[in-house]
Amino acid sequence: DERATQRLAAVLTGETGEDQVAIRAQAVLARRVVRAPSADTPARPWQPRGTTLVTGATGTIGPDLARWLAGRGAEHVVLTSRTGMAAPGMAELVAELTALGTEAEVRSCDVADRDAVERLLADLGAAGRTVRTVVHAAAVIRLGTLAEMSLAEFSLVVDAKVAGARHLDELLDTDELDAFVLYSSIAGMWGSGEHGAYAAGNAYLGALAANRRARGRHAL
Repeated sequence: DERATQRLAAVLTGETGEDQVAIRAQAVLARRVVRAPSADTPARPWQPRGTTLVTGATGTIGPDLARWLAGRGAEHVVLTSRTGMAAPGMAELVAELTALGTEAEVRSCDVADRDAVERLLADLGAAGRTVRTVVHAAAVIRLGTLAEMSLAEFSLVVDAKVAGARHLDELLDTDELDAFVLYSSIAGMWGSGEHGAYAAGNAYLGALAANRRARGRHAL
């Protein structure tokens, strides 16, 4: 209609100062990231208990995350990635976490392979380890627009985040978990240059978290 046309013209002329918008009947909408409101109850320090499972643990985020967990008093941390102990610095990281009082181990596991994730969880269960916290930080990044990417390239980027998160969600759909954390990217909210597949994967994580919470499970 005429009003929508006027709004479109305003966007195209740069009057809004926004480069990504949604034109709707009631307004032109732009995304914003805002702080969540503080809870009314006093904040309590969170401490991981039992076993904490971290995927993508040999990447950029994993080691720092493992140290943070150890600093929080984590009892047992299982660090997983496709390369496992073969990744550089893993032996040193395990020694560092042990010195901080956390029992740590590194396992080779491709979270995009459901059978591999199921075997890992079964092994932990057989050893009397109850997974209480899951942190999914696995990621693969390949630059390129969707128009330039083959299906195989797209799948490579998406699988680590999407398939891994889906498998963990299905296999740990239990009330034994204290926390189910998905490491996402702002690319999933408003896109980012040459991150088409990566943006899609991260958008999926946000939807999965919302779906999981709607089922009464933990998800962040």
